Amino acid sequence: MAQTEIAKSESNIFTYKKSASVLLIARDFEKCLEVCKEVLRLRRLGNLEDKNGSTTENENLSLKLSQYEETEHLIVILIQAFAELERWEEVLPYITDYYQGIENVSAYVLKLCLLLHARVREYSICSAIYNIWMRANAQSWSDQEDISMLVDVYIKHVLIPTGKASEVEGFLRSTQLDEASQQKLLSAYEEVIQKSRALGSSVEDEEKEKKKVSQHNSQAFLDSTVGKAFRVVGVVIRWFRTIEPRRVAGILVSLAGLAAFAAIMLNGVPVGKVCHHIL
Repeated sequence: MAQTEIAKSESNIFTYKKSASVLLIARDFEKCLEVCKEVLRLRRLGNLEDKNGSTTENENLSLKLSQYEETEHLIVILIQAFAELERWEEVLPYITDYYQGIENVSAYVLKLCLLLHARVREYSICSAIYNIWMRANAQSWSDQEDISMLVDVYIKHVLIPTGKASEVEGFLRSTQLDEASQQKLLSAYEEVIQKSRALGSSVEDEEKEKKKVSQHNSQAFLDSTVGKAFRVVGVVIRWFRTIEPRRVAGILVSLAGLAAFAAIMLNGVPVGKVCHHIL
């Protein structure tokens, strides 16, 4: 890209950035998106030119910082416009492509992505992008406040809504935050954590009681069924006594077979026990 074109691009970027902000305020979200994408395209072209060596390595650091801040400002506007248009599913692909990986975005842009997907209950996506970013940046990121901000967002908008408040303490220990920052966040969510643990214990006790009642009812049903079966068998045996003796042996053999089958069906009642009552 020629130097005159770079200068023209920088001029366009300044103009478009102001225009994008005005369009967002005016709620012309479609036009706002169009402008943001064009500005970011021009900014990317400028970055590519830098990489190709057309600018010196000693380029003014304040200019670099200014460009970075302008880019982030436009990305934020773009995310807001997408959200207003209910096109939240387009945000992550665009951001990932522009930055060449979610791990390369700023902490603030990641925060917006987390909030956006948490809002539509895409918690698995929140977990994925949070973990990718943290693995790439948690050790080297210089600003602990940024890390603390992201951890706070993840706890508040992912762990707690998914019923994992009781896991907050363990989660904090797994982060790269210093102990003071961990304790500060733990204190902020202490009440929620305690309520979650109390609820968890209550639910567990209730489940145990239900299981106990169910087992009792099952045993009572089994005892009742076996008792009825024995009573029926007793009636049959009394009936046998009215039958000629030479026919009783054959009938008893058949009945013993039926008793064995019934014993198996009645959850493991011993065959001998049933036959004993019959005979």
